[in-house]
Amino acid sequence: MASMTIAKIATGPFTSGERMFITVPVLIASILHSLAMTTAYIALPNMKGNLAATPDQTGWIITSFLVSNAIGVAATGWFSVRFGRKLVFLIAIGGFTLSSMLCATADTLEQLVIYRLLQGLLSAPILPLSQAVMLDTYPRERHSFAMTTWSIAMILGPVLGPSVGAYLTEEFSWRAIFYINIPFGVVGFIGCLLTLPETEKKEQHLDWLGFLSLAVAVGAFQLMLDRGERNDWFQSTEIIIEATLAALALYLFIVHSATTRRPFLNFALFRDHNFVIGTILIFLFGLNIFSALLLLPLFLQEIQGYPVITAGIVISLRGVGTAAGMILSGRLAARIGHRNLIVVSLILIAVPCAYMATWTEQVPVFDVIAVNSVTGLAIGLLWVSLTTVTFSTLPATLRTEGASLFALTRVVGASIGVSVFVAVLARSTQVNYGVLVENINRFNEALGQLQGSGFWSTDNTTGLAQLSQAVAHQAQTIAFLNDFKLLVATSLIGIPLALLLKTPPKTID
Repeated sequence: MASMTIAKIATGPFTSGERMFITVPVLIASILHSLAMTTAYIALPNMKGNLAATPDQTGWIITSFLVSNAIGVAATGWFSVRFGRKLVFLIAIGGFTLSSMLCATADTLEQLVIYRLLQGLLSAPILPLSQAVMLDTYPRERHSFAMTTWSIAMILGPVLGPSVGAYLTEEFSWRAIFYINIPFGVVGFIGCLLTLPETEKKEQHLDWLGFLSLAVAVGAFQLMLDRGERNDWFQSTEIIIEATLAALALYLFIVHSATTRRPFLNFALFRDHNFVIGTILIFLFGLNIFSALLLLPLFLQEIQGYPVITAGIVISLRGVGTAAGMILSGRLAARIGHRNLIVVSLILIAVPCAYMATWTEQVPVFDVIAVNSVTGLAIGLLWVSLTTVTFSTLPATLRTEGASLFALTRVVGASIGVSVFVAVLARSTQVNYGVLVENINRFNEALGQLQGSGFWSTDNTTGLAQLSQAVAHQAQTIAFLNDFKLLVATSLIGIPLALLLKTPPKTID
């Protein structure tokens, strides 16, 4: 088995055949990770019912994975240098596969959240290391091609995930979406074991104080966001403690990193202009795109009453659009430049979100499909160009650390976004319900006419229950529209930043 391993250093040079043997299993591992993310989103309404969870608690199933993933990503660079990239990559794939099996056996919400925490932590190195492997396997003039290939493989998850997850949930149960990870994990593990070149191992110092303070800051802040709405925010002692702990840990991290000789984050990364701007933009990308991926399936199933299989098919079209965008991105970037393409992409994300903010529960399915497809196209165009520009001027010695920080920032943005948008949805639903209920009184002529027609009646408990259900439905619909407006704002914020990016060197696709 060892003799089948490619006996070259990780940076090559490699022949075209060797590149193929390295690329395929690495891409399988990337698909494994992205597939698991999208299948979980589409199955949330079913998990909520099966595990007796409230709407805000279902968000924990997503954010528990994201926040532990972010903490794991933060240490990926050190682990890969200290123990070798191949070993860390294999442990990540194996750990993800085993934790998926645990998730499938969860009987309570608490168990599922704990297993998702474990899944996110163990699988954290998969995306940053797969990206670093692709960059090392292909020469610099082929980096645009390498990132396009890697991105297309990643997008197969969003393309297939919703439909596969919806089918498995409909025909079996939500547990099947975790069991499906096991065969992919086994194939990816064996493939990487046989083909992945090893990197040089070094005795590298880890700034444990910096790492732990950053992990505590991220974890406490995320816990505050997840629990804030349920506990009435700063009226709760728990939320005050979590906020204080997050602030103190962040302060300690910043002060310590600025004064220690070997900080956890290599400050050389922040001397690269494009990397800094690109990292900020990927934070906004994670905040916007992952939040939208959570909101749209919920809107389709809870407001419009779509069956899970129909919602899955509709959501999958976003992935199809993203794949098309990634294929077109190289040619379009060659014509108008990566920076301009990023600006256009952000506009193409904001416009559909603005239209979504005008939806009602009767919005035609064609409109949903069109909006989803355009958004997916914009995501594909944005992702490839942003990844290419961000790493275009970064030295090869900083790629693994840079890829880890890039992935960390995206995941932190996603976890914060999901928590914020779920909190806004829950709070807005409550406020809207209160406002709408104020109009239900004997002086409301429209309500009086509906009662006369037998549609609703305030004279019996059945009529009151129906009326309350209708009001709650409208209140939730308005809350979704408020979240869609917030998506517009997070899209537009990135445009001025994108204009600050420098044009990268020309590459060969």
